[in-house]
Amino acid sequence: MSQNIDKQLHCALDLFRRLPPAQLETNLSFVTELVPDLADDLLQTVDCPLKVAMDPETQTHYLLCDYNRDGDSYRSPWTNKYHPSLPDGITPPSHLRQIEVQANNVFAQYCEQYYDNGISSAYVWEVDNGFAMAVLFKKSAKSGDWYSIHVVEVVENNAQSAQYTLTTTIILTMAQTDAASLNLDLSGSIQRQEVSVAQTDKFNTHLVNIGNAIQKMENHLRDQLQAVYFDKAREVTGTLRSPQGLKQRTQQSALTNELANALANRRR
Repeated sequence: MSQNIDKQLHCALDLFRRLPPAQLETNLSFVTELVPDLADDLLQTVDCPLKVAMDPETQTHYLLCDYNRDGDSYRSPWTNKYHPSLPDGITPPSHLRQIEVQANNVFAQYCEQYYDNGISSAYVWEVDNGFAMAVLFKKSAKSGDWYSIHVVEVVENNAQSAQYTLTTTIILTMAQTDAASLNLDLSGSIQRQEVSVAQTDKFNTHLVNIGNAIQKMENHLRDQLQAVYFDKAREVTGTLRSPQGLKQRTQQSALTNELANALANRRR
């Protein structure tokens, strides 16, 4: 029975890698209805586009995800309160809450510089031998949305070093564009994981090491998406549509043939 569930989970994850990210949440609902036994594993593994809520006290936006959800309520990283109200909702202990507050302030500045006033949120929780942090970014534009989901697990080896396991998912959804009555959809997602060990001291704190790892990973994946989506789309478009007219192409072809014949005669 366990092997059958593992096979179904593998097939489901392979399916989600090929489905349009813009419809990911709907398709996830369909699959969990078809195979209820996979619901927990899929909800923990498959990252969906992030939704936005407003903290009523600070009037600040924050992002909704499974890492700040308890039942039907979501915890604001700015006030540490759940909305709708949940008095017994899970909150991080005081020492991790302090890291969470610092992380939200730091990554809000990072988001402003890199995403031009996008929305960011950071959430921290306890794990065995350390803690974990989720750092989320969302940038909306007229043509689509960009989502960055970073989950890092921190395990302290000793007082001087720690191991950081970073799992990053980038989701890019681009609105369909009507060009000559053709619909174009460049939506997609990419996920990578990296394990690193870094020194920890008063200068290289956990937050500094996590920030460096996220910045490095985002730059790497952004370059990959640039090459896969935009450069490839430009290459295909250039192949399908020539900027030259028929008369120019005919003249160029004739000139090429004439030069080829002249070179052939010269060799003789």
